[in-house]
Amino acid sequence: MKKIVAVMLCFICIILCGMVECYAEDSYETYNEIMMVDGKLLRYFTDEEMKEYMTYVKKPTFWGVNVYTVNQNVEVTYISSTLYNVENRGDTDVSYELDVVVDVSNKTSWSVSGSLSGTAKGSIKSFKTDLAAKAGVDYSSTTTSSRKETQKLKVTVEKGSRAIVYLMGSARVTNGVCACYICFVNVASCGFEYFTLVNQYPRMEKRKL
Repeated sequence: MKKIVAVMLCFICIILCGMVECYAEDSYETYNEIMMVDGKLLRYFTDEEMKEYMTYVKKPTFWGVNVYTVNQNVEVTYISSTLYNVENRGDTDVSYELDVVVDVSNKTSWSVSGSLSGTAKGSIKSFKTDLAAKAGVDYSSTTTSSRKETQKLKVTVEKGSRAIVYLMGSARVTNGVCACYICFVNVASCGFEYFTLVNQYPRMEKRKL
């Protein structure tokens, strides 16, 4: 009997190490601003809210993921970090041609928090797909890899001014909490978030020095 239990525990550990990864992919989390039409991002969930949401996924299941979705496919707009910050302290206008790399794919990124954080990285394609399906995220119309396109942007910076170039666009956010069960054992609980790009384009602002 002890051998059977030991084998089962090893089996669970192997599967868990192969299904969890704990990082935010290609980081939308570094954007300067993300403005949601309704709701809020995972990183703004309070401890009290997380505790309440976790009560909805505590029912043990033999195998799989219990999911509670807090925000589903909510529209957001975002502003990336600054790409270029060009000053002109001279006496004449100066023109530049800048290369701006834009993501033209409907990429879906994900991030997690909670007990998954700090565990082993690995291949969790089936876990993410199962979680996405239960959370209402359509993986069939998105991709998990970026497709970049370099665009030329002509900028004239007038004397005594500054030009700031950044990316902005729209996206959809789905987030909530989940609990992973193997043989009725809760092996991991976490908050999750999917961020799907809809579009992205460069924007320029000019300011006086």
